[in-house]
Amino acid sequence: MKSRTTVGFFCVLAALASVAAAHDRWPEHRGPEHNYHLTSDTVYPTKWSVINGENIRWRRPLPETGHSGIAVWGDRLFLTCFRQLTAEDIGPKGTWVSQTRGYCLDAKTGNILWSCELPGRRPNQVNGTFTDSTTPTPVTDGKHVWFVNAGGFMACHTMDGRRVWGKAFEVRTKHSAKQFQPFLHGGNLYYVMMRDESDPLRRPQTATDYDKNSKSGWPWMFVRGFDAMSGEPTVLLPDGISVHSKGALGTLHGKTVLLHAKGGSHSPPEKPYGLGLSRLDTEHPLIWEQPGLPFEGTHFVDDNHAYCFDRKDFFVLDLASGETVKQIRVRDAGSLIAFDEANGRYKTPADAGSLSSRHLLTHRTNIGVGRYHFFMGGLPGILGRIDIETADISYLQVPVQVGIDNGKKAFSWSRFESGDDTGSGFVVEGDKRRLSHGFGHVSAATPIVVNGHIYFSTMLGTVYVIDATAERFDEHALVAVNDLGLPGETWTLSPITAANGCLYQRTSKEIICIGENGLGEGTEYHSPSGRGEP
Repeated sequence: MKSRTTVGFFCVLAALASVAAAHDRWPEHRGPEHNYHLTSDTVYPTKWSVINGENIRWRRPLPETGHSGIAVWGDRLFLTCFRQLTAEDIGPKGTWVSQTRGYCLDAKTGNILWSCELPGRRPNQVNGTFTDSTTPTPVTDGKHVWFVNAGGFMACHTMDGRRVWGKAFEVRTKHSAKQFQPFLHGGNLYYVMMRDESDPLRRPQTATDYDKNSKSGWPWMFVRGFDAMSGEPTVLLPDGISVHSKGALGTLHGKTVLLHAKGGSHSPPEKPYGLGLSRLDTEHPLIWEQPGLPFEGTHFVDDNHAYCFDRKDFFVLDLASGETVKQIRVRDAGSLIAFDEANGRYKTPADAGSLSSRHLLTHRTNIGVGRYHFFMGGLPGILGRIDIETADISYLQVPVQVGIDNGKKAFSWSRFESGDDTGSGFVVEGDKRRLSHGFGHVSAATPIVVNGHIYFSTMLGTVYVIDATAERFDEHALVAVNDLGLPGETWTLSPITAANGCLYQRTSKEIICIGENGLGEGTEYHSPSGRGEP
């Protein structure tokens, strides 16, 4: 019989092995800790440049454009792209496609190992400003991988590419659940969709096709669970969910809970508008509901609290009861440290009342780290921080875009060049808002936190690295401003993934592995005019 000391020793070893293994994986959109955080003894890069090859391990062209994040398990990467686009995909409103493909790549080289068809049923706008058919990040448990096409298809594959099951599902013709990110729990794959057409509890669908503003003609959307190994429906959370809500996972009294929301623009039919918390057990009960908070797509959970915004304020809610613990005014409040382009340095803090913006923050960009809550502002080049203890609001101006001038980084503080070049060379047409700076009325990539550093990524391929532990939110908290490629040729709405000591990111044309002392070669670069040096 083994002694308690020996058993304890092996338990410690097992725990350490489990932690070490977690560093080699980012199994779904929310990461290994299900909250976009990763704490690791491994050093991860904070500074790089795709343009000049600094700390770039490898880059590989993607077959086509796409939005999804990258799931990582060991030496495998998983992501989703559109199937090859053609001129026939361009209609009166731009490029709209339903069919996508799932891909498995070698994490060490970026080479494609296998791919699968994800046909879809309802076209979505390609490179949409908020989402498209490729937005859901794949989910893996190291034995299988699950792909979801927001156009109406989900599938399970083995790690070597054999399809276990595939399932088409109906997509609402108004905004579908393109922002919700799938996850595994209790043997179920969770995603959001309508009740089945045969379900007697389903509300009738009477609105005209693609009508954005019908208040009563659309069936509700629900968080639904499907048996991960068969695809058969298993559970449905009876409280509806908005199409804009990505869902936030947490733990309450040792049980997994999901923070979800109803409401938003274009009059979603699910009522009442506000936040709710449901427990993910056999019954999936609604624990509490907090009505009246319209910023439903921007919420976060930690061990004790839920966090969200309305149009003016930031709310801290008790995770167990939903009661408001703090309400902090954000709009027209706080201080701003702006950059003085003429003198090439930051100014002293000033009143932030001049930051008048229709949008308080950029959708989906808020994240909590200890006593602080961070977000991308509603105006270009503005990052924000809320000190929850003191209720202080701090803003910092950052460059909008990065270029290279005479071999050195050059920053643009207001001007920018946009473009969403694709891996295939296809030119996407449609919503011109996708070619903006990436702040404001857009659903940007959700930031991640790695070892106390926040990584914010914009549509232009600009990545801000912030020291989340800095006592003051000033220029010294700005660790680096990095690029994902040339101005005018780089576009992304995908989140960064951290695993294996590397950061993985994709743009509309390529996938990139970022690592310390990367061996990437420099890229020829022609400096755009009108750029200012900090």
